[in-house]
Amino acid sequence: MEPSFRYLEVERRGDVFCARVRDNRLLAEIEVQRLAAELVDLVKVHGCRKLALSLGPGPLQCLYSVFLAKLVALRRILEEQGGAIKLCEVHPETYGVFKACRLHEHFDFLPDLDAAVAAFAG
Repeated sequence: MEPSFRYLEVERRGDVFCARVRDNRLLAEIEVQRLAAELVDLVKVHGCRKLALSLGPGPLQCLYSVFLAKLVALRRILEEQGGAIKLCEVHPETYGVFKACRLHEHFDFLPDLDAAVAAFAG
């Protein structure tokens, strides 16, 4: 059975957890905190080691500093567990924020979930 979350849609494709942010509307800081907690639960409770996270298709509307800090922390948690994260369906505006913060070098960006799953397989 797939885990159920409020802020994420999650499906498993083999050993890859494919997650999508349910709603790209304006997320308040507390919602970003809760979204991040759900992502950490995927790793710590549900055993996720390969995470394909869709951030699109539209731009995320949130407090980017908090969101990016949570993604960096999630990446570190995954790496400590021998896992990895791939970001996909990242809108150019959202990617621009990663680039401006020089975080684009620390994440793998792929066009869609299918490409992310294939990248984990290869």
